[in-house]
Amino acid sequence: MAASGIVRFGRRFSKHLLSTGLKEPNKITENGHYIARTFFTKCADQASTPVLMPALSPTMSEGTIVKWLKKEGESVVPGDVLCEIQTDKAVVSMEVDEEGILAKILKPENTTDIKIGTLIAVMVEEGDDWRTAEIPVESGSQTEPITTLEKSTSTEDHTTTTKTSHTEIPIGPSVRKLLEEYNITAATVQPSGPHGRLLKGDILKYVKSNSLSKQDLGAVSNTPTKEEVIQTSQPTTTVFVPGEEEEFIDIPLTNMRRTIARRLTESKMTIPHSYISIESNIKAVSDLRKQLLGEGIKVSMNDFIIKASAIALQRVPALNAVWHGEEVKMSSNVDISVAVATDQGLITPIIKNAAYLAVDEISSSIKDLAVRAREGKLQLHEFQGGTFTISNLGMFGISEFTAVINPPQTAIMAIGSSRLVAGQDGQPQTNMTVTVSYDSRAIDETNASQFLEVFKEVMESPSLMIVGSSLSSTLKLAGSY
Repeated sequence: MAASGIVRFGRRFSKHLLSTGLKEPNKITENGHYIARTFFTKCADQASTPVLMPALSPTMSEGTIVKWLKKEGESVVPGDVLCEIQTDKAVVSMEVDEEGILAKILKPENTTDIKIGTLIAVMVEEGDDWRTAEIPVESGSQTEPITTLEKSTSTEDHTTTTKTSHTEIPIGPSVRKLLEEYNITAATVQPSGPHGRLLKGDILKYVKSNSLSKQDLGAVSNTPTKEEVIQTSQPTTTVFVPGEEEEFIDIPLTNMRRTIARRLTESKMTIPHSYISIESNIKAVSDLRKQLLGEGIKVSMNDFIIKASAIALQRVPALNAVWHGEEVKMSSNVDISVAVATDQGLITPIIKNAAYLAVDEISSSIKDLAVRAREGKLQLHEFQGGTFTISNLGMFGISEFTAVINPPQTAIMAIGSSRLVAGQDGQPQTNMTVTVSYDSRAIDETNASQFLEVFKEVMESPSLMIVGSSLSSTLKLAGSY
């Protein structure tokens, strides 16, 4: 009895502390997701606890609910994950830190663009009737509770709200033209576009299913007037109008792509970019890669590029620097961000301490990070905090390009494809062009040149990348090194 009384007292005391706004730092667990430990402030005059959309990353302003892991009416205890949220970078699990019952889910799965602080669910205490939970609704600065008695009522309200919001959504000119031609009211057509937007394909589908024909918008005289003849003789501009059989697909802008666009725009507008390029002969690296493949060790050219860059950053640490406020700080660790393309946009997982990793270790690490990046399962520390970025488009046949600096970093290296050229001895050799974009406020052209000089030296003498590693002994045992 005494023990249970102490437990009840502890819970009530914890809730009192939570009402004062105390929070616990976020943490990372082993399930591949970043865990946000979230406390909910309970209003003293209400029987429900609001669950708000949290800020799960430094750059997050809104999120998408990917999946609810708890259902309405289910009990939750501290440590349970309520739902998975897609931020501007990754999928993050939202964890609760008090017990209760999930009474109402207000934002269903796949709801996009939910602003931070938006009400997404409601919880009640154990023993309360979750079916009659009060839903707080913000009205100016006041919070008014609304009691939901039955699910059918909320469904009708949701339907009414959807119809009302649909009428307020603007209609494109091509859609409006079809509505007028077929004398159709917009409200009678089921929209399929994002956020309830009415598309041209929706109208054409409605016309076809109802066998409608165009309306006569007025008889037109076959005899042109004098004014019409004069206007016809003047040069005119032909405007292309898509045929009715053509359909279009609207691709909504994801949170990640929106964030990428904003950050790249800020980078180009606020950072003075300077560029410097160099060519290196990669024949020796290609030969070494073939030797490793013969020993059953699969590594890519990009793995060697990461290793060579890490060595160059050690020797020329001026490029291994990031901005901290108004100061530039050189990092003691070489953490290289590698650009990876996903369906949602570009993300840059980090190879930690790349200078101390063997080439095959870099290969294993980047393969694992790339797979989880495309699945949206990277943890925050795996893609935030790099000191230098590499972007490689060589596999797409791009000979060379310039990349935009990823702040707060001060430099990024763009890798082009390899190509055959004539060497100084007239023999063909395989060259690769790399271009460094650097922040001229933090890095001068001398440091940038020295970095590329070291990078070229290491790429053309790849033994520097494997000396002292397990790969060195492997090649020696094989008699090929």
